[in-house]
Amino acid sequence: MSNGPGGMERRRAERVPMPATGGSIAVVGARLVNASPYGMMIESPVAMARDAQLEVRLIVTGEKVDVLTRVAACTPMPRGARKVFGIGLEFTRIPDEVRERIRELLAFRAPARTA
Repeated sequence: MSNGPGGMERRRAERVPMPATGGSIAVVGARLVNASPYGMMIESPVAMARDAQLEVRLIVTGEKVDVLTRVAACTPMPRGARKVFGIGLEFTRIPDEVRERIRELLAFRAPARTA
């Protein structure tokens, strides 16, 4: 998890890396980099303004659902000659049952922690 200003953790849940192709969670029209029950990061060829509202169509275990997000961060990502941005999105409107389904799916994908 990343730290915000002053070293304070701002995320409510750890983001779990997603496979480059396929998977039980996907975003229509974008590559999903990582996800949590509260947000996600996607790759975009276009930079997006912080705090912009964005409606996104998720596919969670085959079911399509539209969710409202807020752009929390936009960071250039090195991809050779291609210009790509990592867009950190916070879910601002998502059905509770979809958030819970994401939480359950990610519990199986979360990396093991070492003490």
